[in-house]
Amino acid sequence: MKSVCYLLLLAVFSATVANATATPREGAQKHDYGQFHFYTAVTPDWVKPAKIPKTRGKPQGQSTEYALLDTQIYADPNNYQRYKAYSYYLHNSQAVSENSEVEIFFNPDYQELQIHKLQLLRGKETIDLLRPELFRLLQQEDDLRKGIYHGAVTAIAILPNTRPGDRLDYSYTITGRNPVYGDKVFGAHNLGWSVDVGLSRVRLLVPANIPLQTRVHDIDLKYKKSQKGDWVEHTWTAKHVPGRADEGDYPKWFVRYPLVEYSQYQSWQEVAGWAQSLYDSVDQNAPELESLVAKLQKSATDSEDYALAALDFTQEQIRYLGLEFGLNSHLPHSPAEVLQNRYGDCKDKSNLLVQLLQRNGIAAYPTLVSYDFGKGFTDFLPSPLAFDHVIVNAYIDDQQVWLDPTRTYQAGRLKDRAQLEFGSGLIVDERRQNPVIEIAALPEQLDRVEVTETFTARKINKPVKLEVETEFRGEDAEFQRYYFNSYSLDEISDFYINAYAKLYPKISLDKPVRFKDNRETNTLTVYQHYEIPEFFEKQEDLFQSNYHTAAITEHLKNLETIRRQSPAAIGLPRAISHKIIVNFMGEVGMTIDSTPQIKKHPALEYRSRSVLIKSRFEHQARLWIKQPWVMLDTIDDYVNLAKFIQNDSHFTLNFAYPYKQQASPAVNALLKTLD
Repeated sequence: MKSVCYLLLLAVFSATVANATATPREGAQKHDYGQFHFYTAVTPDWVKPAKIPKTRGKPQGQSTEYALLDTQIYADPNNYQRYKAYSYYLHNSQAVSENSEVEIFFNPDYQELQIHKLQLLRGKETIDLLRPELFRLLQQEDDLRKGIYHGAVTAIAILPNTRPGDRLDYSYTITGRNPVYGDKVFGAHNLGWSVDVGLSRVRLLVPANIPLQTRVHDIDLKYKKSQKGDWVEHTWTAKHVPGRADEGDYPKWFVRYPLVEYSQYQSWQEVAGWAQSLYDSVDQNAPELESLVAKLQKSATDSEDYALAALDFTQEQIRYLGLEFGLNSHLPHSPAEVLQNRYGDCKDKSNLLVQLLQRNGIAAYPTLVSYDFGKGFTDFLPSPLAFDHVIVNAYIDDQQVWLDPTRTYQAGRLKDRAQLEFGSGLIVDERRQNPVIEIAALPEQLDRVEVTETFTARKINKPVKLEVETEFRGEDAEFQRYYFNSYSLDEISDFYINAYAKLYPKISLDKPVRFKDNRETNTLTVYQHYEIPEFFEKQEDLFQSNYHTAAITEHLKNLETIRRQSPAAIGLPRAISHKIIVNFMGEVGMTIDSTPQIKKHPALEYRSRSVLIKSRFEHQARLWIKQPWVMLDTIDDYVNLAKFIQNDSHFTLNFAYPYKQQASPAVNALLKTLD
């Protein structure tokens, strides 16, 4: 249970009871490819083929004209089927190069693939390409890098003899469904893409005795509902659907493409009940589990100590690995299996952590969350589709906390650890009337970066010493802990010095980079030491030197698209501080504006100030990211503020040296009277 995208690709949109081995249509021809197979067959009787729109000519900026996107669902509890049909015109050589392959995803553990049509239309000629030898069935395991095995297979056909001007049509049906979803019907289908679509349609056949909610997101379409016998037909049709330009920087909760969804679930409480039935079916007892509980209890002084020890064990002693075949896409493995194998995915690790906490008297529950949608899952109809991750909700010393056993390199007390980014979650506890709950940070829980750069000059024409101290807290400390464990100090030193070389090309390393990892407070501090020759540049009667509060600009999001139609994501909440100290070789003549700069926006706040006291200059800049997104009506204000911060982060000091402060005329007059 790692990726909603994966679920969408396999069309886990509508879930009904399905046999583990789906039944192909009578008369279908079976074609073996290694250990896998597929069928060729005529289109099922229940399908209503769509009329393919005629070409409207090459769309501006697109080489391919997408004429038809047709999805039809036959929600028979004993013979679930999903039919898909595509048609597109290849207007030029680029279209031929990009769209002369067909890829179809299915999971042979519980699905059968039947291909009905694969053809080219060239003028009045129809060229049949439905030849079994064109297809290869590959188990690519695209999520292998993430430690996930799900058993999906891709049927790939590389089409011969495609030419500019051709129209490519293909259709197929996938029979069968993951039985983990039980007998509920639910689904979600895009009706548009980043490119124009001539005709986009979703058609659903569902038994009349199944109550169904439906919802349409951000598109004008024609909806038709009718009943024939024991079946109800829902049809959503949209013509000439314009493509949505990719503006980038979308918040997780933002629905980018037009969408239609339906669900038999009437509430999120019902979804929590479905999830709880899975966890309740797992054998939670194991001698190894009891031994581990006793060991953790022996070393803990209080509930938080015990919870932290249990969390550290599930994070560091159980490696992340997801064997998500069939039911185990959502059904956790037992604690006994996880402890024996010493691996598991998010649901396995979370279930183990819940059992460890509960056995010490700590109230704890698995909680379903969404990496893809964040807090926005509540904008959808209730269904399991909303979730792609599991964490743990617990109550420790009367305080609600959120724990993610899939994270690594965490340290410190609960308040010191990274705040979780999901916004909201669904607690797996069907007794709650409203299991949807906000995932809020603890009062002191905020990720921080604090940089102090100290430039020390002994003589105007000698190299300047630069000492950099950077303190990371929360998630930033955890990332740095990973970074320093994954790369050598030489590699890290090269990265750091090259970053500074962009501003100071002649910079050199004075001392090796070192770091101090305080795991008690989840703080990691990095120390850098450099020499910079020719730091002060002579300009007529003045010297000058350049500075940059890079920590501020590194965390300041520059939007890919400014004139946009959507809100923008700007990064997770955190506090960033960058202080620059310059110790001059003596008193300098320099005019400084010490007026504090204070700029506020609903999503962030910025403050900076400079001061000069004799031979010491200080500049402090602070940035607070208060929320992860900027709403559309404040985009212009954000862009203007970001531009101000960028300009404020780069500055040049111009000064006179040597310098002897002259008394004002009034002071000189007073001194004469005293004489």
